Amino acid sequence: MKNYLKLSVYFMSFLIVGAAAAFLVFKVVGFDKGGEVPLIEGKSLTEAAEILNRNKLLLSVQGKEYNDEVPEGRIISQKTKPGERAKPGAYVEVIVSKGREMYSMPAFEGQMIEDAKLTLNNLGIKIKKVTSVHSDSIGKGMIITQRPLPGNTAGNEINFLVSLGPYARSYRCPAFVNMAIDDARKLAKELGIELVEKESGSKVIFQRPEAGAVIKNGDQVEVKLGRGWGGWF
Repeated sequence: MKNYLKLSVYFMSFLIVGAAAAFLVFKVVGFDKGGEVPLIEGKSLTEAAEILNRNKLLLSVQGKEYNDEVPEGRIISQKTKPGERAKPGAYVEVIVSKGREMYSMPAFEGQMIEDAKLTLNNLGIKIKKVTSVHSDSIGKGMIITQRPLPGNTAGNEINFLVSLGPYARSYRCPAFVNMAIDDARKLAKELGIELVEKESGSKVIFQRPEAGAVIKNGDQVEVKLGRGWGGWF
């Protein structure tokens, strides 16, 4: 009976020692998977460090990037995803936001839209929308206004309001023949007509199209100059 008790004690001691040895081997060779990694995306660095510290983990900032959605100083992403297991003392690598990238927006008002496109392309700024309207004071193709206004802006897009020039107006071509050239120029300017002058002289002796023809503002009227009736043409 005594021998049986001794054997039982030896056997139990062997099991305890074996279990302890197995546990130590388990810890040494790294089979202890530790705890789950918490979600720290969107958190500030201080908040993330506190959360990880409670889970016996460490924070490691691997880089910073511009981001339109995540405010500056907050975590955009974490390399070890939430729910994955990590050993105590392990580092959780993260990327931190630098906020929205700032751009210096030039002044484009009064410039031709095609010239503005070249400048924007060099600056890496995109045209989001171009709205065209008629204007009696701004030439066709010129930028009337812009949004955002000149200065620092968080976006890399711009909207333009561009002139189509004045509305087309139709009327009868006036009679320029026998009119002093200075008077003809003044009338043409008022009507939005471009005079194409041929030869030289102080009066208009010929015109094309003829008086009474239907023309529009912006059209050309060719006039031939001379000394007028009774003089040398």
